[in-house]
Amino acid sequence: MKKLPVFLSLLASTLVFASCEKEIEEIKDPAQEVAAAAETVQSKPELLAAGPWHLTSLTLTTAAQGAAATPAVDILPRMKAAQRDNLHTFKTDGGYVLDEAALKAYAEAPQQVTGSWKLAGDSLTVSQPNVTRHFFVEELTTTTLRVKLTQKGDQGATTYTSVFSR
Repeated sequence: MKKLPVFLSLLASTLVFASCEKEIEEIKDPAQEVAAAAETVQSKPELLAAGPWHLTSLTLTTAAQGAAATPAVDILPRMKAAQRDNLHTFKTDGGYVLDEAALKAYAEAPQQVTGSWKLAGDSLTVSQPNVTRHFFVEELTTTTLRVKLTQKGDQGATTYTSVFSR
């Protein structure tokens, strides 16, 4: 009879330790989960330079000074096929390549025109020989690049919205 309380206390302590161990296993470290999620997220420059882009939509909106903007007009169907199939590549070293792809507008034109690019926040600057353009980046994902270019003149402003896909 004297051994029964000792045996019961040993059994109870074993159960207590087993239940504590189980609780410890169920707790996950949130810092490890955050670190794993951060590894898969790409920065905007990495997204931009991940591969070539081709134009899938180009709309035009005009606004005379002091007047409301006109409705957007899709001008992509009006562009020549040689312009619609061009590929735009943003390299990780800041280089930019405009490739004429399969169709060229002029046989004597170079297959590729090179330049540079810089992304600062939502501002994308693309420089090519004799021209530099400043775009506002509206959307940048792994599959979509949407930029706006606004040109102001004496009569008002014209805004081009270009959508590129991979």
